[in-house]
Amino acid sequence: MENHVSLFVNTAFVIGCISMAGVFMALPLPSNAGLRKYRISLRFLAGTYLLMALLEICVLALNPPAVNLISMDKLSIASLQASMFTFALITLLSPRSITWRNLYLQLTPALILNVLYLLVASRWGNPVIQSFQKLLEMAFHPSIFIRELFVLFYIVQLGYLTRTFIHQARKYESELDNYFADNYQLQLSWVRYCFYAALCIGISVLISSFILSERVLLGFTGLYVIFYLAFGICYIQYPRTYVHIEPAIYPSGKTMEEPSKNKGRIVWADLKNTILTEKYYLKPEVNIEEMARYLKIGRTSLSRFINNEEGLNFNAWINMLRIEESKLFLVKYPDYTLIEISEMVGYSESSNFSRQFKQLTSKSPSVWRQTCKTVYEEDQTLHSQKQIF
Repeated sequence: MENHVSLFVNTAFVIGCISMAGVFMALPLPSNAGLRKYRISLRFLAGTYLLMALLEICVLALNPPAVNLISMDKLSIASLQASMFTFALITLLSPRSITWRNLYLQLTPALILNVLYLLVASRWGNPVIQSFQKLLEMAFHPSIFIRELFVLFYIVQLGYLTRTFIHQARKYESELDNYFADNYQLQLSWVRYCFYAALCIGISVLISSFILSERVLLGFTGLYVIFYLAFGICYIQYPRTYVHIEPAIYPSGKTMEEPSKNKGRIVWADLKNTILTEKYYLKPEVNIEEMARYLKIGRTSLSRFINNEEGLNFNAWINMLRIEESKLFLVKYPDYTLIEISEMVGYSESSNFSRQFKQLTSKSPSVWRQTCKTVYEEDQTLHSQKQIF
């Protein structure tokens, strides 16, 4: 029975990988130069998925021992997976940071260890380790020693990839904050979820390298099947978001600013006064490109002014101005709903308005309005009492 389940799970993995590879190759994409690296990543993913399917077919055909502690085959596949998923996700956040040099540097150590292992195994053999006692006894066997080195390399690799991804994710968020006033729908949270899920898969492979139970190993394989399919389905949704975020992550492309002719005469106080007087910050879905064009200044210059003079990024500054304006409206128009107030100050979603309001004031708009109403009524009562006496 267990053999049938194992065959079913492994076959599902093969079929799933081949199917997703076909989807990656056939996915229609808009003819957009900014999506060039995304197209490359799709081809790379398709090739990797096919490679995983081929390796799984070899496993089914060769029928190696189900239990083999710190198997070089399993660790090599895990290392390739870790690099593939991480760089594929970073491509979505920062396409310009992905280069062939980075890929080569990442894959070269694993390749060197594999070549070294093949040379050593051909000379001293490739022992099958099915107990911890045997692992301890053969710890300094040349082949086993290379496998142990690969375990250390893989741990370091996971740490490096995690650090790299977190850095690029923060950079992406900074680029959004310096471009959009409303970016909460463009955060690509699913990319983070996919990465941490991939990290968990990578750690699970490491753990499974020290597990002796065939049933537990089969359970891990089932998780890999689900993850591969889920990752592929999420990844192909990216172009829908890219059309919105392209100006932020590709400032040197079609949104490149023209140098301002009067750059030497620009004074932030004048620009700020124009923004506040004409309340340009209340415009729905305003971004720094539109505001810079309106002020007849370069986008980079405007961003630098806001960051240096206000001590805030574009997103934080605009939201601060909007929330301050909303406080006036909440008092001035007590009969207006929060949805109406949020629209008046430029928010397309009332939920985002409430979130930003609470973040800046530590109170929800409704609580803040009620507090102001109570204070106003108390002031009126005191004023009436003074008039009586």
